[in-house]
Amino acid sequence: MKKLSPNTNIMKIVLTLLIVFFAVTAFGSKVDDLIFQGSDLHYKGQLDAAIAKFEAAVKIDSQNEFARNHLGILYTKKGNLNRAFKEFSLVTQIDHRNTHAHLWLGIIYLKRGNLEKAFGKFTTIINIDKNNADAYYFLGAIYTFRHNQVRAIEYLKKARDADSDEADTHFRLARAFHNLDMLANALLEYKRTLQINPKYTKAYNQIGWIYYNLGKTDRAIAQWQKTLKINNRDRDAIFNLAKAYNDEAWKALQAGNRKEAKGFWRKTLGVNPSNKAAKYYMKKHG
Repeated sequence: MKKLSPNTNIMKIVLTLLIVFFAVTAFGSKVDDLIFQGSDLHYKGQLDAAIAKFEAAVKIDSQNEFARNHLGILYTKKGNLNRAFKEFSLVTQIDHRNTHAHLWLGIIYLKRGNLEKAFGKFTTIINIDKNNADAYYFLGAIYTFRHNQVRAIEYLKKARDADSDEADTHFRLARAFHNLDMLANALLEYKRTLQINPKYTKAYNQIGWIYYNLGKTDRAIAQWQKTLKINNRDRDAIFNLAKAYNDEAWKALQAGNRKEAKGFWRKTLGVNPSNKAAKYYMKKHG
């Protein structure tokens, strides 16, 4: 039998390594293509087709954290929380420091009403990343649910400091201040919310209530009118304006000014045509 020379053996080893390299590269390229296609389909709103692409990707590369995280988000959007939970859990098994997967597990716990386990997940994130605004935000929200406004403010402030451009964070912080009657702080945070998102109608509505309770009815009305310019069906703004106009009508009537009172009742019916109080008094005094 003819013996192979050392050079021949080296060539065989090199050839084998090249085959392995190109095979791995081909698999990697295939996974990248599937992820790109899945991401594009997700962006276009074709959730089922996107899921199929990411499922194909994890069949090739079961340890691909990005693909599994994406699957978790897609299954969450589809309402399949059990499958989403499974995908995010697999990611945390692959990499315990993957804060994205921990965050979504916490959100799913919240959706299921399990505040304790959600709190644990968000705390895990803070232990990994001291500047994670999302985790601070959700911890603050949980303290809000528990009616612990002092701790809520503490964590929402941390969320704000970590990511000061998040409108929801500022709104939550404003509500916490508002609940503690720290009105100056609340106003600053509501206004910061509107600087980030000028169409954040809940902030206008809350600012309106601050002004109204301070006796600044005209400024309150102006805030609620801003809401209706953005969304003319906003129920809170409609209710708030109707109450304000009816209260002003009653004050005018008590002062003996029926004409002014009727003017306010007309404004009430302008925003809320079915308002019983305004209809009754217009009929009675009209």
